[in-house]
Amino acid sequence: MSNFQFYYTVAYRRARDESRIDWHSEDPPALLVEAVESIAGPGRALDVGCGTGVSSVFMAQRGLDVTAIDFVPEALPFAIRRAEKAGVKVDFKVADATKFEPVGRYDLVVDVGCFHGLNDKSKLLYRARLMNWLSDGGQFVLVHFGKRHTFDFGIIGPKPRRKEEIERFFAPELSLENFLPETMGKPLYQYRFTRNRAR
Repeated sequence: MSNFQFYYTVAYRRARDESRIDWHSEDPPALLVEAVESIAGPGRALDVGCGTGVSSVFMAQRGLDVTAIDFVPEALPFAIRRAEKAGVKVDFKVADATKFEPVGRYDLVVDVGCFHGLNDKSKLLYRARLMNWLSDGGQFVLVHFGKRHTFDFGIIGPKPRRKEEIERFFAPELSLENFLPETMGKPLYQYRFTRNRAR
């Protein structure tokens, strides 16, 4: 078990409700809302590192067929209860994002806090999976710790990255459509990418 997985496992086990989880927010990311509103008709969505299921349930409430994965089994009871309370169906699975191989592709993939916790090798594996998950023209919404200045090293926790680094990492397959530099008063940068259509 990695240090990150251990940290998340302990946090979920100790929490009696979502309010006890440091990174929990009841609001879906603004660029996820924007992405969902741009989808005309039914679609398929994947929530990577779903946690307490806020993004998953939001997408399901708006008519998307949602699959949600997390590598920490202790997270899923929180997410399942949220979906049941909202009266929506979400296919929750315990899975490693660097190994997850679904059937078919998705119109929308959202990641709030999974990618930025991976090491460099795992990020390359994740990127390869992402390109197989997304349909042509599909959208990828990412929330990632942003690097605010040269000396912002992020010694503890996820390693912060500049906007240009993230954009370059997912190029040329993904094009950045929109960007927000702050989330919940923290340097959690939001990105909305589109998968370029194959020529």
